Amino acid sequence: MILQFKCERLHYILNTHYVVNVYKDKLTIGKNSHPKYEYKFTLENVLHWYIEGFKIQAFGIKHNNLIKFFKANHKDLDQLRILSRGLIYFDNLVEFYKQIDIDDSSKILDQFSQETYTLKSLNDVQLQRQVPFLRSLNHPNILRVRECFLYNNQPYVVTEYVSGTSLQNYLAKNPKSSHLQCQSIIIQLLRALKVLHENHIIHATIQAKFLLFKSDLIKIIEFSQAFQSEEIDSQDIKNCGSILFQLYTNKLYNNYDQATVQSILQANQTPNQAQDLILKMLFKQQFTVYQSLEHPYFSNTLNPQEKKRRFQNFQKAQRSTSEMDESEAVSQYVPELQTNKSKSLRQLL
Repeated sequence: MILQFKCERLHYILNTHYVVNVYKDKLTIGKNSHPKYEYKFTLENVLHWYIEGFKIQAFGIKHNNLIKFFKANHKDLDQLRILSRGLIYFDNLVEFYKQIDIDDSSKILDQFSQETYTLKSLNDVQLQRQVPFLRSLNHPNILRVRECFLYNNQPYVVTEYVSGTSLQNYLAKNPKSSHLQCQSIIIQLLRALKVLHENHIIHATIQAKFLLFKSDLIKIIEFSQAFQSEEIDSQDIKNCGSILFQLYTNKLYNNYDQATVQSILQANQTPNQAQDLILKMLFKQQFTVYQSLEHPYFSNTLNPQEKKRRFQNFQKAQRSTSEMDESEAVSQYVPELQTNKSKSLRQLL
């Protein structure tokens, strides 16, 4: 048990008082040690909220095809919301958020905390597939999920807000990447991949169009084809190798053979250690993310003059990103949120 608090079920004649016990995978409601209700934290269930004055006043669960509401202290209910985020659908949370950008309907503001988030519409299959992976991960290069809720029977996920553009669009506008920038991008990607593989998650579709880029920060934002596996899958590493190949050559890797790849890399004056890493990632069987991160490419030192020259080139490249389109974090259409005041708590209870 990770949380316990008192609640009240209102009736027309006599109210009933219960104790709520919150666990990692469920909540129970009852008296003493005998729960009357049990509700699983699963994305097949919905936790309903009653909000008044930007405070949660009650929560509701579906029982025998009816929604039963329980009144409690708003601080306890805030804790319940935090503990169950990403584990279960929420409903009636729209009043907490408002859209704040006419040009980007996905950009929303939490009206209580004044923090900015991204709203993304998903279908049930996408949400069931992606959210369980994302909610279990906490890494600066992986998009973080805040919570999921229903609005007009449509599932949405609220994630951290990160402005920027896709790496694919960035490279189209900035074809020449500095050596330091290539290193920075690929090491962030590999560190995120290391966390995925440690959690037995295979991403399967690491591509430049699924990576958000802003001021040298990379985030993986797409998990539609991810799956869990105990087996080593070299496709993720091969995909990372194709991105590093593109960073140095401004060419898409098109299943070239090893000789062709090496010829293109040499023609673009790619550093030797970078060439070696790219070839291993693309063609060496069972080459792991751990071997990639231990490669000399990441420990190769430059003399001070070369560092200064490359850093100056990198700064020029960064300045060119200042006018990039920042509306790509969410591609799905997100309708305007309208706050519809629900029935009174007494009516709901």
